Amino acid sequence: MIAPSTATQVFYNARIITLDPSQPRAEAMALAGGKILAVGSNEEMLALVTQETKTHDLQGQTVVPGFNDSHMHLINLGQYMDGVDLTKARSISDVNRLGQEYVEKNPAKTWIIGRGFNDEMFDTKALPTKADLDQISKKVPVFFTRVCGHIAVANSKALELAGITSNTPNPPGGSIDRNPATGEATGVLRENAIDLVRTLIPSPTVEDLKRVIRIASQKAASLGLTSVQSNDLHGTRTLINRLEAYAQLDEAGELPIRVELQSTMPTPEELKMYIEIRRKHPNLGTRVTLGPLKLFTDGSLGGRTAALSHPYADDPSTSGMAIFSQEELDELVLIAAQANLPVAIHAIGDRAMDMVIDSYEKAKLAEPGWTSRPRIIHAQITRYDQLQRMAKLGIVCDIQPIFVPTDLHFVETRVGAESAKYSYAWKTMGELGIHTAGGSDCPVESCNPLWGMHAAITRQDQNGYPKEGWHPAERLTAEEALALFTTGSAYAAHEEEIKGSLSAGKLADFVVLPEDPTEVPPERLLTMEVIATHVGD
Repeated sequence: MIAPSTATQVFYNARIITLDPSQPRAEAMALAGGKILAVGSNEEMLALVTQETKTHDLQGQTVVPGFNDSHMHLINLGQYMDGVDLTKARSISDVNRLGQEYVEKNPAKTWIIGRGFNDEMFDTKALPTKADLDQISKKVPVFFTRVCGHIAVANSKALELAGITSNTPNPPGGSIDRNPATGEATGVLRENAIDLVRTLIPSPTVEDLKRVIRIASQKAASLGLTSVQSNDLHGTRTLINRLEAYAQLDEAGELPIRVELQSTMPTPEELKMYIEIRRKHPNLGTRVTLGPLKLFTDGSLGGRTAALSHPYADDPSTSGMAIFSQEELDELVLIAAQANLPVAIHAIGDRAMDMVIDSYEKAKLAEPGWTSRPRIIHAQITRYDQLQRMAKLGIVCDIQPIFVPTDLHFVETRVGAESAKYSYAWKTMGELGIHTAGGSDCPVESCNPLWGMHAAITRQDQNGYPKEGWHPAERLTAEEALALFTTGSAYAAHEEEIKGSLSAGKLADFVVLPEDPTEVPPERLLTMEVIATHVGD
């Protein structure tokens, strides 16, 4: 029985997928005060219409809960859209050409910044070097980041400004590639070594940040994202400007989506400062909140910096790179647990996974009152025993199905067939009771959640390879894939009471699609476009 009330809007004649087990499907939905008033039949909802109610006949279109990306980088997406787009490069020559075209169009730039090249898609499978980037400019610093974000290349000018020479030592948790014959830096920087140059890039002003956040958030909304959990706060150097940019946009009503900010604070001092800021200002506005501590324990599989428990199959000289020692990671997690702060940690290789699980287990024992749902972001190269430990500890896995279309072409070459057996093990996670949330790590990959669903359902690339899917036993159903980006992401953020499904009392965040994404052939998800994205006021 629906309690009588005044509906400000009613959407009817729809195929509504609620993801509420008590009422999985409906025809119509009534809204009031930015929340869902009721969900039910056309007759029930139209009975709530008054003279002031706006009605919307959806003519059989499909409504799903608003998509929620559990891990991305909104500011990086905006900066990437504002800089040199290297995603279409298929060779080092392409990288140079795209850089040169950008310089011609932006002659006043004092730094040439780009992102998105993937050497795995080059014929030579080689990284660009400073000599290559010097062809773009020798006078202006050029700094290009690989698609994964864990490797960057600097030209000679950028290396000069950073003071990087053949005598510069590798920083902790990072490395500088060198010519084996001369010891000279090649321009390739890995993990923490990237900061030797990155910290020299002039900090964006509040207005700069607002511009790129607008660009990125509008893009996200166009893809059906009503919420994103974005890793946009990195240390304390740029913290105030970034917080101010978000607060100003929210106050001006210029954010089309909700944003929970994940914060990377890699030292105890920075973390304690962040905890105090978060305590005083948990919300920056109606659509911006401060979320978990986000840490990195290793790098990327593509860059061979993901920390494995064994050498790489295609490069036995390395087993990847751990960003922290176990003791350093334990200390940061414990500080967060003592403040009852949620923690989400990037871990791709199984050695990194062991470190994170150990830290979480120790923190839970030391602080039994820690109510956070600890999270592992990516959880790619796993072992079955690790998945069992994750389930026992209640660890949530933030997975990125959109990685598989790219990674399936080189994973087994990198780690070997045996280690790939329980890699990207989404179905097994669910069977063990591990909660999973759907993300994209954008701009590493597209933040289009329909593309993420396609990857989760098929485990194929966008050309349909391999025919049965890569390790097809780990494919998800369409309903499970939809839940990843809705109820799963809401659960990870402790927001399942207000987001993730279409139920009375929850936020009126939903998406209108032309067809039912759980019933169409999976390949249709690659071309389906969002009709409308609604975020309740």
